[in-house]
Amino acid sequence: MNNALKITATAISALLLCTLTASAQTNTNPIIGDLDKNGRISRSEAENMMNTPSLKSELFNASAEEQGRYYNALENSIRVRLLKLSRAYDTPRWPYAVEMCRRNGISEIDAEKIALAVRANIGPKRGGPKAKPINDGTPVIADQNGNGRISRIEGENLMRSAELKSKLFNASAEDQNRFYNALEGNIRVRFLRLSRAYETVRWDRTVGFFQRYGLSAQDAEKIATTMQNN
Repeated sequence: MNNALKITATAISALLLCTLTASAQTNTNPIIGDLDKNGRISRSEAENMMNTPSLKSELFNASAEEQGRYYNALENSIRVRLLKLSRAYDTPRWPYAVEMCRRNGISEIDAEKIALAVRANIGPKRGGPKAKPINDGTPVIADQNGNGRISRIEGENLMRSAELKSKLFNASAEDQNRFYNALEGNIRVRFLRLSRAYETVRWDRTVGFFQRYGLSAQDAEKIATTMQNN
């Protein structure tokens, strides 16, 4: 009898420890839009995200790690929809995909942001080629903290700095490629949007958006064409 009680007590203690550990991990790494804190983004939570401007803003301006955590936490049904959206971007299927988004209360601008963010944050399928490590010790232009990544703040600082822009535009193809590959998800989305708008009807509107960050039309064109080449 005593042995049975000891076994039961041990089992309860182990279960409690696992519960506390899981809870601590969830609290340590909260996921944007995860209302019930279960580490998954359900359909209702995803719809709530799209209907809440503050949450959308938080997601689109989050770090690459936080965006990746969100998109990787999506339930399969939602993940499939967003993957289809991302694959339709910049193809003849895009207008149809945008119309489907509108029916669900998602604007074309938000649909574009989501499509680009999904491309940037959901990695290749298992068995596919692995991405090369970004921080190999070689300095990256505009990388102020030396971590091998270009954050949103560092990207915006580059757009406002004539010295850094000149350094980037006059750099070697290797150094330019290193810069664009180091872009974090949120700033990568912006620059991808810029490059894809080049020589389309969206160009003037996109340039106007980037002028808020100190980027001239000429500089925007240089970034767009350089990204297309890299």
